[in-house]
Amino acid sequence: GDAPHGTVLTHQRTLSRGVLPTLDDEARRERLRQAYNDACRTVPDDILAKAIQGHLPKAVQRWDMHRQLAAQLGLHSLLCYTIGLRAQQPQSLVLSLSTGNLRLVDLDPVPLPSTEGNPRTAYGVPFRLTRNLQRVATPFGISGTFSAVFAAAAECLANTQKCPLAMWLDYLAMPDTSGEDFHPPWTVSGEEAESRAKGVSPAELVKREGKAADVYSMLRSLIAEATNDEALQTMPPGWQAWL
Repeated sequence: GDAPHGTVLTHQRTLSRGVLPTLDDEARRERLRQAYNDACRTVPDDILAKAIQGHLPKAVQRWDMHRQLAAQLGLHSLLCYTIGLRAQQPQSLVLSLSTGNLRLVDLDPVPLPSTEGNPRTAYGVPFRLTRNLQRVATPFGISGTFSAVFAAAAECLANTQKCPLAMWLDYLAMPDTSGEDFHPPWTVSGEEAESRAKGVSPAELVKREGKAADVYSMLRSLIAEATNDEALQTMPPGWQAWL
């Protein structure tokens, strides 16, 4: 059929032209690039925008929705960076077409089969902006609402009086008293998270480096990483990074 299943098959067919584990690193990257490009050719980069337009016929509704989505993406990118938040499954990210809310409905790691007695955890996906998300959130989103929400939330997380982030994360990561295994969906310690928050807080950067500080340097780096073609190409196929 057509996208998404037809595109998934196209991607898998390109990958199956030779066994990936037997390829050297450069050949593997080239195969992933070919598969990603083949999939992108079958899926336009405006299908999300058209879906929003069909669901919200009025321009003012679409404008509000785009702003809300850009704000949610900005907050999501900050959490992915500061606390190492990782979504474990594609279906754990749900976008509401009517409001632009990006909900993280399930962040519990999915247990994978053990290897020689050592349990493995699921692959966690960092913050990424696929073609359709970029199309909806730009040109005004990334440089406007996205950056504003990122900076405002960073200010809050960096202020220990408003948000004792390190204490909260370390407390929440404590083992369950029942003895059951608990694996939090974040990947850094409370101390590291607090340090990262201060490193992207505009107020903290100005205090440390003066008024000439580039307060959005890290944000630009995060966006560049999130939109990098090679990073998108290496995402697990189940996430359908070509969308």
